[in-house]
Amino acid sequence: MLLQWHLAAFWIPPIHILALTVSELVERGAPNRDLLNIMLLAYNILIIPFAIRLFYGLKKGWTSNLVIIALVLTGILGTAVTVFFPLDAAGQSVTFTCMFHLVVVGLVVPCTFVFMLGFWYAARKEPSWGKLGLFSIAIFVLTLVSGIATAAFVTSDFRGLLERITIGSTLIWIEVVALKLYSISKSKIPTLSS
Repeated sequence: MLLQWHLAAFWIPPIHILALTVSELVERGAPNRDLLNIMLLAYNILIIPFAIRLFYGLKKGWTSNLVIIALVLTGILGTAVTVFFPLDAAGQSVTFTCMFHLVVVGLVVPCTFVFMLGFWYAARKEPSWGKLGLFSIAIFVLTLVSGIATAAFVTSDFRGLLERITIGSTLIWIEVVALKLYSISKSKIPTLSS
């Protein structure tokens, strides 16, 4: 995903890249929209199997179920936004699809907070997860603060940068948790010599 935004920055004609949000990079008529949408689709679809695998990596309980539901919803909603609800050109909210874009993206935000906080709660006492619960809280705080800053400075020339910090922190959370999940899963797989 981070590569995606760097490629977009490279290919987009002289537009102030720090000002463009992700939605603006893939709005109707945006350069390289199709390529960026393919990457967004891949990311959102892959969140779902990640969530399913995480379900087996966390101790069962209501919070782990909440984490999985929030992750799956994030993948489904992200896919829906990419496929069905693109932003109108120039960010105008005049069509139904654009208005629904804003609504669906607005639903992804609480899902993100739920999976980060839920993971912290579910993993905090599991020795196999180590200090990843604290990491989840730290990333949650960064995501919350940068998200508030993005909303506060939505008309600034740095809204795109602020949004990338918000999205980037979520991507880092997913990558770190996925790597730890892989590490835990690998250590539980019996070897031929066992």
